[in-house]
Amino acid sequence: MPEVMLNTDEAVLHRKIMGVKIRHARAKAGMSAKEVGDALGLSAQVVNGIELGQHEASLPQLEVMAFLFNIPLVYFWTEDPIEEIDWNFPTLEALALRRRIIGVLLRRARLEAGRSLEDLAQSIGVSTGQIAGYELGKVDIPIQKLQALGTYLKLPLDYFVDEGIKADRLNGRTVTLDEITQFSQLSPEVREFLLNPANLLYVNIAMRLSGMSAETLRSLAEGLLEVTY
Repeated sequence: MPEVMLNTDEAVLHRKIMGVKIRHARAKAGMSAKEVGDALGLSAQVVNGIELGQHEASLPQLEVMAFLFNIPLVYFWTEDPIEEIDWNFPTLEALALRRRIIGVLLRRARLEAGRSLEDLAQSIGVSTGQIAGYELGKVDIPIQKLQALGTYLKLPLDYFVDEGIKADRLNGRTVTLDEITQFSQLSPEVREFLLNPANLLYVNIAMRLSGMSAETLRSLAEGLLEVTY
């Protein structure tokens, strides 16, 4: 499979264009670079660097900026004008959770494609340790690298956006960002358990049990006792 590394000139141009869009949206929202930095856990200097195309933002950082500026996320990579929408701003805990979710999605996509850490690392020119950091949600993935990884794995960027910020669909209903924020307030042990794909069966069983009546649960318990003894 061919590598998907971006041309250096194209990558620089991409960062500068996105930086201009970020600065425009920030100015329209009447926010300072320091205010944006405080929300992202970054310094004002780093925010200015992103706007100048010297640094690149990650998808979770762009999502937070979209909430801060009250604009759709797709504004950052389309030519559409700013269209304000109404939603709540997520916490820094939700930002960390988004990194973890994107990492889980990346690892799942890699395994389903039968690719190794080395394959992904070579495809975008980084170390295997960097890819491992991405998958563990410990390291921000610059948006261009995330797009390149998606291209290598034959996945659109929407794979990470839709299954990340929306998290999942339960009975046809989209999980809201407020619910993701509530999830981020659970204890680290509970979050770790829920984010482990190996525990999915237990979570599904618990969800089904929670919807049963007390009488049904009592019957199940009696049946288990009969089998046990």
